Amino acid sequence: MEILKFIFVLGINFSIFGFIWGIIMFLIRNFQNPDHQKSESLTYVLRIIKYFLLVSVTANYIVVFENTQGVQEVSTFNIVLGSIVMGLYLLGKLQNRAMMSQMANNPMFARLIPKIDPKVERFLLAGSLLYFVFCMWYPTMVDNGLINWFTNAIIGIYETPVIGWIFSIIAFFFLINILMRGANVIGNLLNGKSILDTPKPTGNFNFNGTPFGGSEPEEETYEDDEGFTDYEDVTDEEDN
Repeated sequence: MEILKFIFVLGINFSIFGFIWGIIMFLIRNFQNPDHQKSESLTYVLRIIKYFLLVSVTANYIVVFENTQGVQEVSTFNIVLGSIVMGLYLLGKLQNRAMMSQMANNPMFARLIPKIDPKVERFLLAGSLLYFVFCMWYPTMVDNGLINWFTNAIIGIYETPVIGWIFSIIAFFFLINILMRGANVIGNLLNGKSILDTPKPTGNFNFNGTPFGGSEPEEETYEDDEGFTDYEDVTDEEDN
């Protein structure tokens, strides 16, 4: 139960941080020229900043959570468990972006979905995990005004009666998702597959013909209860 509780707490942290970051990005877009097209380099700069803050705030949040439980230092087990959960969370983000990038190969979605570099994404994931471990071993690295503000904001939002309940529900689904993703990773390892395998998007996005299938639509006919088709044969009238 302690493991599930710890993952649930991390789910609260991740979901509320994402909410705060979404507000920050919304404000940035309002000050941005709507005709300005976001470059790939700017996208990665913003993502690096986001991951840096996410990892720092999560490490600090774990330290604060441990202190509220009467523990002065984070245990090695929670450091390992936190690193696993962080890795699974970032892995899910990587897989989602890779799947969206596959959709971006289609001209219809190219302008809406930015393409990604898989190598850069993997370096970003590995670097984030390494930085997270350092933060957990040396909590003073994330004990500063900016990170403490994020942590206090997350705690304050979670303690708000109605909003806190909403994020509790989100954290519950996060817990289920992490357990399923962990089971999937273990299954891939046992089958000799890579844990970075990206699920292919559902549906066929081939727009050479119809939006979701072959090149030409097939004629549809409908039959009634007696087996007759729901169209009228007019060949006899044409012959007459």
